[in-house]
Amino acid sequence: MKPYTLRVLSMGETTVPCAELYWMTKLVGWEPLTFWALLIENDERRVLLNTGFPLDYSDLHKHWTTWAKSATGEEGHVPVVREENWIVNSLKKAGVTPGEIDHVLMTPLTSYATGGLDQFPKSQIWLSERGWTDFHHPDPEIPQLPKNIIFPDHVLRWLKTNRERVNLLPDEEKEFLPGIKSWFCGAHHRSSMAFVIKTARGRVGVTDAVFKYRNYEERIPLGLSESLEEHHRLYAKLSRETDLIVPLYDPLVFTRHPKGVIS
Repeated sequence: MKPYTLRVLSMGETTVPCAELYWMTKLVGWEPLTFWALLIENDERRVLLNTGFPLDYSDLHKHWTTWAKSATGEEGHVPVVREENWIVNSLKKAGVTPGEIDHVLMTPLTSYATGGLDQFPKSQIWLSERGWTDFHHPDPEIPQLPKNIIFPDHVLRWLKTNRERVNLLPDEEKEFLPGIKSWFCGAHHRSSMAFVIKTARGRVGVTDAVFKYRNYEERIPLGLSESLEEHHRLYAKLSRETDLIVPLYDPLVFTRHPKGVIS
């Protein structure tokens, strides 16, 4: 199997309270996030990790800004999504059309990652079995995100008509494509997965449960953590089984990897 080349694609930006990022470590102030998708390619297949925001992200805008105002008393957490961030346009800039994507990987199941899923007419879709089950049969004792924040309504309708292309990833470690393995990591959401991709640089770990390099390098769980234990177990496993990490929301990814390419 030939190693993969990874290219990061910007899906949009926002600024969030530090308390959302760093568990009991930095409780005041705000920091920027950049939402990355990953184009993963070799001579045999093209894979996309996450599809960015929907064209109409007003529901997510309201959800985020209402929460931020309530939690901090300040205005903020506004999503900034430009025309070039729309997944179809971002792929076009990379010289790829949605019809050329063989597989789409999702983590987590939230509309900033699932919003463009209906643009992929041929792709096999891979997502967490636990997250899919939790979406359809939520635990009544556990608070849940609104369903339209997980899947925009039009994306959910599309998924229902394309169910034969949806593949559910188990909790346990699995190499579901040559050179790409996954496992359920939780920590951030019940749909959070970790992926490890073989490249010429080594094994690259990617997960939404690591927002920024500081989370991983200093072993700081997210402020938005559903399980501190799962965070620490994730960090330990990533340290054993990867050679480098790509945080899905850190603006520094482009600084550490010039031109946004890992090969």
